Amino acid sequence: MAASQDPVRPPVDQALDLLGSALAGAAANDRPDLLERLDAARRALTTARTDGARVGALRATATELCRALDSLASDLRYRREVLADPARAARLRAELARARQRVERARGLSREWPQILGDGFAGLTSDSEFVLRTRSRGVLAETERALGTLDPAKDAEQLADQLRTRLIAEAEQTYTGVRDGVRSVADRLVEVLELPVPLPVPDLPLQSPSELVAGLSDPRPSGAGRAPIPARLLTVVMPSYGGIMMAVVGTRLLGFQVPGWALAVGAGVGALALGGAALSGERKRGLDRRRGEARTAVRGMVDEFQMALGKQVRDAARAANTQLRRDTAAAFNRMEEDAAAQLTSAKAAVDGLARLPADVADVDDDIATVRDLRRRADALNPRFPG
Repeated sequence: MAASQDPVRPPVDQALDLLGSALAGAAANDRPDLLERLDAARRALTTARTDGARVGALRATATELCRALDSLASDLRYRREVLADPARAARLRAELARARQRVERARGLSREWPQILGDGFAGLTSDSEFVLRTRSRGVLAETERALGTLDPAKDAEQLADQLRTRLIAEAEQTYTGVRDGVRSVADRLVEVLELPVPLPVPDLPLQSPSELVAGLSDPRPSGAGRAPIPARLLTVVMPSYGGIMMAVVGTRLLGFQVPGWALAVGAGVGALALGGAALSGERKRGLDRRRGEARTAVRGMVDEFQMALGKQVRDAARAANTQLRRDTAAAFNRMEEDAAAQLTSAKAAVDGLARLPADVADVDDDIATVRDLRRRADALNPRFPG
């Protein structure tokens, strides 16, 4: 700041010189508010065309200069107090130590957070697969118990609907567990890295439970292993024929003379008894066979469901791992850059302690210059002293 004054020069020229010095001081002290006000005063002074306008602009400029220089003087006095504070050196060195600790901690976290991320998703996948197997076995056991009391030939549609509904519910619960697991991993990373804002939870590319179950095989038995009608008839006819032959041949071998009507009745009774027993046994065998086929079909569908849902979980976890790794790396890099910048700033502040006497002397010179400029601004407008 120049403090020289030429009393011979016109007041407007002196005011413009003072404005230039004040603008330089405002820029050096990072005061954009003063820059705007002083620049407006200079424009008003340079655009005045009449003597009256120049006098008014000169008075306004003198007033604005006094206010701006008083503000700059206040800033400089505060800066000198900060520089001359006996505790400032200790504070700067303590801040430098903290900045170094932050940098060292960031270096350690650069090796730690990828391990946390990997372990988190490994545990998520393992837990999801275990829960999936456990729940699938529960669904299978429940369905097999239901098959023990029903006839698949009559209740196949009902059983299929119940099984699909149950599998859809299990898929929804599995998806919920996976989403909660991904959110837990993200929260853990935020906690370890002490990030200021939470990490976004990635969207999981999961097929809807209804579409997943709709793509599975039909759990209803096909009935391909069912015996043909002639074979089933033979299983009933042959025992009936055997009953008739036993009644006829038995009486002849024993030499009994039995009336024809009694022989016919005995043969009929034997045929009905053996045929009825054979028919009852065939019905039970047929029911057991249908239930066995239904169990096989249900187990196949549950196994297929387990494989399809397991693939969905693994693919979703892989995609979430990639996205979360990318987001975490970006957040960690920002944190590392901030720590490095703070360390650089702290080092510069500590290194500047060696120049402290010179810096205080420079501030004292600036205060003296501002005081001289303030005196010259007062001289421009004696009627409006600052």
